[in-house]
Amino acid sequence: MNVSLRALALVLSLAGGTSASAAEPPPALTQQELERNLLSVEQQLRTAEEALRFVETQYSQRPEPDEAQVRARRYSDAEIHYLLGDWNAASVLFYDLVSDPAFHGHPRYPDALFFLADTLYQQKNDLGARIYLRELLALPAPSARHRDALTRYLAICGKLNLFDGIAPQLDQARSLYGGQLPPDIQYVNAKWLFRRTDLPPAERMARARAAFAPLAQVPGGPYQLQAGYHMAVLSMQAGELPLAILQFQQLLVPVPRQDAPPATTDKPAVRTMADTDPARIHELSLMSLGRLLYEAGRFDEALDKYGQVPRESESFPESLYEIAWTQVRKGNHQEAKNAVDILLMVSPDSRLAPEARLLQGHLLQKLQKYNDAIAAYDELISTFRPVREKVDAMLGANRDPVAYFDRLLARTDTVPDVRTLLPPLALKYASTERDVGDAVKMVGDIDTGKKGTVDARELAARILLALQTRRLETFPELQEGFMRADAVETAVANAEAALVELERHALESSLTATEREKLLPLRHERETLAARFATLPTTQKELEERLRRMQARVDAVDREAFRLGAEVRGLHAIAAAVRKWVDDTRLMRQTPPEEEREFLVQLQTEVQTLQELQQELDKTRGRLADERNSAAASLAGEQAIRGRYLAALRAEHAVLSEAEQRQSPSSLLTRAHQARDQGLALSKRVSEAQGALLARVDQRGRRIREKVLAEQKLLDKYEAEVAAVSSNAKQLVGRIAYDSFRRVRRQFYDLVLKADVGVVDVAFTEKQDKTTAIQKVSAQKADALRALDADFRGVLAEDGR
Repeated sequence: MNVSLRALALVLSLAGGTSASAAEPPPALTQQELERNLLSVEQQLRTAEEALRFVETQYSQRPEPDEAQVRARRYSDAEIHYLLGDWNAASVLFYDLVSDPAFHGHPRYPDALFFLADTLYQQKNDLGARIYLRELLALPAPSARHRDALTRYLAICGKLNLFDGIAPQLDQARSLYGGQLPPDIQYVNAKWLFRRTDLPPAERMARARAAFAPLAQVPGGPYQLQAGYHMAVLSMQAGELPLAILQFQQLLVPVPRQDAPPATTDKPAVRTMADTDPARIHELSLMSLGRLLYEAGRFDEALDKYGQVPRESESFPESLYEIAWTQVRKGNHQEAKNAVDILLMVSPDSRLAPEARLLQGHLLQKLQKYNDAIAAYDELISTFRPVREKVDAMLGANRDPVAYFDRLLARTDTVPDVRTLLPPLALKYASTERDVGDAVKMVGDIDTGKKGTVDARELAARILLALQTRRLETFPELQEGFMRADAVETAVANAEAALVELERHALESSLTATEREKLLPLRHERETLAARFATLPTTQKELEERLRRMQARVDAVDREAFRLGAEVRGLHAIAAAVRKWVDDTRLMRQTPPEEEREFLVQLQTEVQTLQELQQELDKTRGRLADERNSAAASLAGEQAIRGRYLAALRAEHAVLSEAEQRQSPSSLLTRAHQARDQGLALSKRVSEAQGALLARVDQRGRRIREKVLAEQKLLDKYEAEVAAVSSNAKQLVGRIAYDSFRRVRRQFYDLVLKADVGVVDVAFTEKQDKTTAIQKVSAQKADALRALDADFRGVLAEDGR
C-alpha cells in the first residue's frame, strides 16, 4: 500500500490527540498496522533513492562538457536559429563564437564568419556585414564560402559606395579560379564598376563595358540579359544613341535561358542581381528604346514600343505619360488627351499625376474645351495650394527652421522620422523622400547603437550582480538539479517523521512518566513545525506547480507595469505634440511671449517628470524579471524550516531510544533503524550532490564573469565612437529635413503656379478666340457690304441721274 509520507506523518501525529497537553495516551496501533506503515516508509525511501540517483546521473555526477563541446553546441544552436530565420538570436550566438580566440582555429570558423555577416546583412546592418566578410576573405586558406562571401562583399561595397580594398579581393579570386572570374562574381564586379563614382566618366564606362561584354556575349547565359541591358545603358550614357537603340532592340528578341551555375556548397547560397526578373528587363528595355526613338524623331516607332509595356507593369503609368508627349510632338492632341485620361484613371495616385493633370489642362485648351481645361487646373490648385500654404506656415513660424527640426527630432522618444512631419500629400510627391529616409535611418542607427551600449552596460551589471548574489538561479539547469535534490531531502524528512511516529506507537507501553513528560513539548514543537513543513514540495510536479503560482504573481505585477509604461509613452507623445503645436502656430496666436515661455517651462517640467517615471518603470520591470527568475531559488532556500523540523524529530527520537534500550530487540524496530540509516545515507548523498552543483555554479560563474568584464572594456570603446558622431549627425538630419521641406514647398509652388498660369492662359486664349471670331465676323460684314455695294452700284448710279 503506497501511502504518502506526508499524509502518513500528519495522520499519525493527529492520532496521538488534538492537544499537546492531553494526558490520555493515543490510541494504540496493531502490529499489523505498524508493519503496513513501515512497508510504506521503506517504499517511499526507495522512491526517494531513485529520484536521487536521477539527480546524480543527470546533474551532479554528469561530466561537464569541455570548451570544445560547448563551442560545438553553441555553433549548432546558432545554425538552427539561422536556418529558422531568427537573425537576431543567430547573430548573438555567432558573434560569441567569432569573438572567442580559441574558436579561430576551428574548422567551422569560416562558416561562422559568413553566417554572422549574413545575419547582420539580413538585419540591414551592411557595415557590420562588410567587416566580417572582409575578415573571412582575408583568411589565409580560402574556404568553401569564399565565392558567396566575395559576391556579397562586392554587392555591399557597391551599395555603400565604399570601394577601398576591392582590387586585391578580385585579384585573389582570379588566382583561385585560374585567372578568370566565375560568372556570378564577374557580374557583381561589372555592376560595381558600373556604379563607381570615383572614376572619370570615360574610364568608368570603358571598364564597365569590358566587364559586361563577356557576359553579354554568352548565348543563353544566366547573365546575358542583365549584362546586355547595362551595355545598352552605357552606350546611351556615352551619347552613342544609334548603338544604344540597336542594343535595346536585341534585348527584345526572346533568347533561351540556361540554368545558373551550380552552387559550390549545400549551404544556403547568396542571392545576387542575377536573380533580376527577365520580364522587368524587357519592360525597362521597351521604355529606354521608346525614349531613344523619341529623341531621334521616330515617333511612330516610339509609340509602338511604349504600347508594348504591359498594363500590370510598374512602368505602365510612365509609358502612358510619354505616349501623351509623343502624340503632342506629332500634333495629335486628342490622342494625347486620351493617353492622359487613361493614366489618371488607372493610376490617380501616381507621382506623375500632377504633371499629367497639367498636361490634360493644356490639351483641353488646345482642343478649345475651355471649361474643362479650367476645371482641370482648378482641381490641381484646390489639391495642392492648401498643402503648400501649410508647409509655408511651418517654415515661416520659426526664425531658425534648422534649429526647429533639431529640437523636434530631439523630443521624439522613438527613432525620429522627418517624413512624418510632412503632410500626407506632400510626402507622396516629395522628390527628396529617399534622402530624408536615408538620413533618418542613419540617425536612427546611431541612436540605436547608443541605446544598445547603455542596455548592454546595464545587462552586464545585472549579470555580474546575479553571479554574485543569486548564484544558483543564474543557471537554470543546475538549479533544477538542486531543487530535485532538495525535494529528496524533504521526502527523507517525511520518512523520518513517519519512523518517529511508528517508534512512539511501538514503545508506548515502555515509556516512563518522565519520558512522557519530555515527549509532550517535543511533540508539540514538532507538530507546530509540521504545518509549515507540509507546504514544502516533495515531488517534481509539486515543485513546478508552486513555481508556476509564484511566477504568475510576478507576471501580474509586470503586466501592470507594462500598462503604466504605455500610458507614460502616450503622455510623452502628447507633450511632444503640444510643443510642436506651440511652434507651428506661433504666428497665428496672440499669446504674449512671457506667457508662452512660462507655459513651455511648465511643459518641460512635466516632460522631465515623465522621463523619471519611465526610468523608474524600466528599473521596476528589470527587478521583476530578476524576481521571476529567482522564484525557483526561493523554493530551494527553505532548508531552515526543514532543519528545525529534523532537529525536533531527532530530539523526540533520542527520548524514545532510552525506552527502547529497556526492552528486548524487535524485528519491527530493527527494520525501522535500517530505514533511518538508509535515510541518513540519502541525506549525505543529497548534501554531496548539492555541493557538487554549487561548485559547478562557481566554475561557470567565473567563466561568464571573465567574458562580461572583457565585453565591458569593448563597450567603453563603442560608447566613445558613438558619442563622437552623434551630435554632428543630429544637426545633419535637421538641415536635411529643412532642405526637404523647402524643396517640397518649391515643387508644390511650381505646380500651383503653372495651374494658375494655365487658368489665365485659357481665359486669354478664349478671349483671343472670341476676338478673332468677332474680327472675322466684322470682316465678313465688310466684305458683304462691299459686295452689296458693287452689286447695286449701277442702280445707285441710275438713281443719281
